[in-house]
Amino acid sequence: MSTQGLLSEVVAPSRGVQEGAELRRILALPRRDWKSSAPGLTAQVSDYVRAPGGTQVLRPVQVAVLCDLHDYGGCLAPVRVGGGKTLVSLLAPVVVGAKRPMLLVPAKLVEKTRHELATYRKHWLLPGYVRIVSYELLGRQQSATLLEEYAPDLIVADEAHKLKNTAAAVTRRVKRYMDAHPDTKLLAMSGTVTKRSILDYVHIASWALRGSNPTPRDFVSRQEWSSVNDEKPRTKERLSPGALEQLCESEEERQEFGEDPVRAVRRAYRRRLVQTPGVVATQEGALGMSLVIDSEVIAVPGAVPHVERLRREWVRPDGEEVIDAIEMWRHLKELAQGFWYKWDPAPPREWLEARRAWGRAVREVLKNNRRGLDSESQVMAAVQTTEDYLQHKPTLESWLAIRPSYTPRTVAEWVDDTVIKRAVRWMISERGIVWVEHREFGERLSLVTKVPYYSRGGLDASGRSILQHPKGYPMICSIAANAEGRNLQAWSSNLIVSPPSSGAMWEQLLGRTHRDGQEEDEVTVTLLLALREQGRSFERARNDARYITDTTGQEQKLTYADVTVTPAADLPTLPNGVVTSSSTSNGEE
Repeated sequence: MSTQGLLSEVVAPSRGVQEGAELRRILALPRRDWKSSAPGLTAQVSDYVRAPGGTQVLRPVQVAVLCDLHDYGGCLAPVRVGGGKTLVSLLAPVVVGAKRPMLLVPAKLVEKTRHELATYRKHWLLPGYVRIVSYELLGRQQSATLLEEYAPDLIVADEAHKLKNTAAAVTRRVKRYMDAHPDTKLLAMSGTVTKRSILDYVHIASWALRGSNPTPRDFVSRQEWSSVNDEKPRTKERLSPGALEQLCESEEERQEFGEDPVRAVRRAYRRRLVQTPGVVATQEGALGMSLVIDSEVIAVPGAVPHVERLRREWVRPDGEEVIDAIEMWRHLKELAQGFWYKWDPAPPREWLEARRAWGRAVREVLKNNRRGLDSESQVMAAVQTTEDYLQHKPTLESWLAIRPSYTPRTVAEWVDDTVIKRAVRWMISERGIVWVEHREFGERLSLVTKVPYYSRGGLDASGRSILQHPKGYPMICSIAANAEGRNLQAWSSNLIVSPPSSGAMWEQLLGRTHRDGQEEDEVTVTLLLALREQGRSFERARNDARYITDTTGQEQKLTYADVTVTPAADLPTLPNGVVTSSSTSNGEE
């Protein structure tokens, strides 16, 4: 039986969540409001960890995290972007007296963290040594025993959402170590601790809080609570709240339950979560400056025939078939910017024929399956493990046998430069940040404008760091490389040429400029939209943001920004500015 089928049996929508020991345990946990006590401790804690001659003062949320880590031996801190997590991660070893602290950060933030460590030493009593390890390094094969060899007594997971995938090697290694060394303290911090599911962080909460964990701990309870709370449940039908109504303790909550049970339970769960000792969640709304997000519908006429054919025939501009909606959406995003990635050199004929046969099998399964399969990887697993799809196994085996014989290498094929030209005009007038998803677009825009494009590691083509970029001058930034951890408050205007579809990614990206220390009264963000699918992608991101706000209490920027983005229904289905009704693609997935 597939995992999808197992979940459907474990989580039966008709009966709802049943009352059990886990729910009773969570309801019995104590509650508190850290915001009522932390401000009064700010001066005392700051004095305790301040270096001689230091002048900086901790924020209340930083004090709350450090105090909870000290008092409870662990802390789960869904602290908003720009909330001062880096300093907390460096002070954490001091407040708990750790002898072998380890700080986990994304690889792209290692050098930034070391730089800030040196800067903060002027003001704070930081540890003499802290081992800084990237999540990427810890997940590699050569690092399989790194945790056991170093034996950290404190693990600080900055950007802890990097541990959300329980199947990833890095997550499995942290879990194995925490299970074997239960006395190890864990501080988990992230501005985007969840994306669309509470399963993103329930295991992290259990490592940090142990018995005081306010999230479900056993498999069945986690799946049930997830089916009720998540923005996109893994079951085909959302489970009714059932016994989770008991989380609604006030009259206001119970009344809301009668009107909208799912949202009421989400909010009641959030209050249970954030009021638990050991959990420090920021719930601030907008900062001192406004955030305005608008859009500009842009025509890309050179892409029109390619988009039409892609949707109608499921083939790329070179006539090669696409396998699933994920690949379809990838090429639609490329064409909306005026280019697409093609294979160069072309693959051998036998390789192409095997891929085409497998692609047709994948589309047949996706069209007719009732197991919730929606991607090639899921179909591949189903064909290999279930009897329902045995007829496709020979096709898959033929494809797997020949696939290693050719490694696709891509080059960009440009069909229209309208978006490039629009970005150039925007950079001249706004002198802000152009955020790009695709390296080819960033490099071409940089070539045209002579403006640095900062990609991997926050470096441009010459190796210069984004931290050295002069204020007041425009720049081009890779979203993947720079949407986390960068302080770009010197800029207040943003242009996004390929909008992300994840609410968590939006929160991180917007937090680069809309953050504490921003001196302008207004931060502006403009989206370039050429296709209706891009509008749907943005609307899904806003739904993600509402889920995150409801379940964690972290006010997401997409929920309180002044948004005047053109609705998806009013956007064109073709990148020539014309609204049609001929599209059959659901490629926004």
